[in-house]
Amino acid sequence: MSLRARPAAAALFASLAATAATAEPFAIAPAYDQIYRVDIATRTATLLGETGLFAGQPIVIKGLAYAPNGALLASSDNTKSLFRLDFLNSSPNYVGSLGLAGQGDPQRLDALDLSYAVTCDGSAWLASGVARKLWKVDTNTGFTTYVGPTGARVTGLAARGRELFGTGDYENPSLFRVDTATGAATAIGSFNIASSKISSVWPAFDASGQLWAAVSYIPPPPPAANAFPPDWSDLARLDPATGSMTLLGPITGPEDLRSVPLFGFAIAPPAPCPTGTVTPQAVPAATPAGYGLLAGLLALLAAFGLRRPLR
Repeated sequence: MSLRARPAAAALFASLAATAATAEPFAIAPAYDQIYRVDIATRTATLLGETGLFAGQPIVIKGLAYAPNGALLASSDNTKSLFRLDFLNSSPNYVGSLGLAGQGDPQRLDALDLSYAVTCDGSAWLASGVARKLWKVDTNTGFTTYVGPTGARVTGLAARGRELFGTGDYENPSLFRVDTATGAATAIGSFNIASSKISSVWPAFDASGQLWAAVSYIPPPPPAANAFPPDWSDLARLDPATGSMTLLGPITGPEDLRSVPLFGFAIAPPAPCPTGTVTPQAVPAATPAGYGLLAGLLALLAAFGLRRPLR
């Protein structure tokens, strides 16, 4: 596909401004240097606009997610930068460099195949399918802190609460749970579908906790050749408990989207973090503080025992 570097249409971005924080039942999905709104019910994509230029090159977005406050942030694979999409300007707003230049595939112009997700506490995470690494991202500056190796080719990220999920491709067609402390990706289960042509899977939770995904394929052959794989990305549902995938059909739209894979999927901001009891920290019994705490508890229990009514 030729590089499309025309300025994005501000009016198209502004049309979504009123619903940016509550995008469901719509998803936002980038495709190379264009941004689409996808109606999940009809699997229809509508062009919102083009991403424009940064440092003289088109902004190619791979991975985007809503923050808890409704801000929509996106990682750019070719510029190695973090951007904010507010749908009010003609192009994404630059946040800062990810600091990852030189870590990608040298045969593909330093491509990292990035994916991006935000957990309920506002922590942002970035994975690379090429480098098989996980980073934590400072959403104010774009600065990344290396967490660790994923051990798997993760092509997409999604968050539910404080949990981070990753998706594979034809190499390992599975749903993963990604450890935010170590980066390790542990398989939950297989997609259980024919997957030899899947190039990337972009998952996103909606507000109800349903996990959706845009499934993109290795670019189709010329029209005269075999028509498989599909020349549109597919919409799918994923079971976060088993990894099983249900393909729902192609995401269709303008001809510009035909044969161009979707590179991300964002539906709704993360729900508030679940509340729960804080694990108490034990005081070592050998310390004076430990003896004091134990004595206090015994005295309290004795006092309650003295006040218990006689039977």
